[in-house]
Amino acid sequence: MSTATAANPLKTKQHFQILDGLRGVAAISVVIFHFMEIAQPDYEKNFIGHSFLAVDFFFVYQALLSLMPMIMKD
Repeated sequence: MSTATAANPLKTKQHFQILDGLRGVAAISVVIFHFMEIAQPDYEKNFIGHSFLAVDFFFVYQALLSLMPMIMKD
């Protein structure tokens, strides 16, 4: 067994930190959207009225994560 294999026996997968950040921003915007629904039910006057679209981002992101192993096959 080589030293490189002994030092790192598991092959690490590629990780996209920017996507984690975008997922966090989307999650926070959805939470704020739900709180603002109570405070200001009119979406035209709500400053975060279109953040319900962040849920679509979650679906696309989860599809990407599900397909990544097939896309990144060696």
